[in-house]
Amino acid sequence: MKASIIITGSEILRGMRQDLLIQPFSSMMASRGIAMSQIRIIGDDPETLCEAILDLEPDSNVIVVTGGLGLTPDDTTHSAVRELQAGRRVRMNLEIDNPVGSAQGIDLELESGTRVVFFPGVPAEALAMFGNVVDRLNPGASSTVEIAVFGLREVEIAKRLGSLAGSCGYLPKDMEVSLIVPREIEQEIREILGAHALEGGTLNATLADQLWRKGLTVATAESCTGGLIAHLITQVPGSSVYFLGSVVAYSNDLKVSLLKVPGNLITRHGAVSREVASSMLRGILEVTGADVGMATTGIAGPSGGSDEKPVGTVWIAAGGADDHTVREFHFPFDRQRNKMIFAKTPLFLLRSYIDDKDVHRT
Repeated sequence: MKASIIITGSEILRGMRQDLLIQPFSSMMASRGIAMSQIRIIGDDPETLCEAILDLEPDSNVIVVTGGLGLTPDDTTHSAVRELQAGRRVRMNLEIDNPVGSAQGIDLELESGTRVVFFPGVPAEALAMFGNVVDRLNPGASSTVEIAVFGLREVEIAKRLGSLAGSCGYLPKDMEVSLIVPREIEQEIREILGAHALEGGTLNATLADQLWRKGLTVATAESCTGGLIAHLITQVPGSSVYFLGSVVAYSNDLKVSLLKVPGNLITRHGAVSREVASSMLRGILEVTGADVGMATTGIAGPSGGSDEKPVGTVWIAAGGADDHTVREFHFPFDRQRNKMIFAKTPLFLLRSYIDDKDVHRT
């Protein structure tokens, strides 16, 4: 089964905004056995839209159209549908429900059997609507599940999966990948990916459930992440049960005064070091009384790096006061993405630490 996508939006062609739908739509269809034939981006013009649909029709079982769908009768989509109906047999199916907006989607079938589905261009609306429709586009396909993956890029996941990679869809988001897989191979894929395949829908949710089940409390000591770890933890409802608090010690003086990091450690090894990360972790656990914690010290960039400690270097400590993991990482991203990966990697390390050590409150 083959599909094509048409993105309508003059703003995209002029560079005023970026398309956010091609990748998720393609991924969701790929995981349901629907191969992509073509992707086109066109302006907001009904005649151009009609021409594109008819041009793609011979090579597409399904054509997905986004943008130009609103509540007014003269919008691009409704005008194009009227043109398609003029002089042709077009079967109109039930409207596609919009659970987060007002504009309903259009579902029609051309005389050739090609199905054309229209969605609004607003990403939140289009994704919510498409998620409810995609399983019906190829009724014979297997049902799918989503596996949250952390610590591997899409290309690395595909390499590990080998022949199974083509059956999956890949949705990257905030340094994680949502892997859409046929339900019958879920367990096989989890075994291949090992610890990188998370139990929950996100890394946040996975660690939250683990802390809850184990009865553990957690706290964070953050330098380069600037409180981002604490923000991620508290994005999960009910986090007040296990999250005690955070100290953002950006300066060396605060590392010494608030977290009791010995000044000679910073002088001897530098703030970005194994020794300081470990000391920060012990300090936050002493201050808060938490069972486990995380600490970060690094160089997010774009400046501040050196030959010995380049931009993207981060030391992370995760675990308990007397027994914890301390690791150095080097990431190649810009400041925003470095901060995100600096903040999520401690969550992953703490999840692994708790599992490996079978840590729980007695």
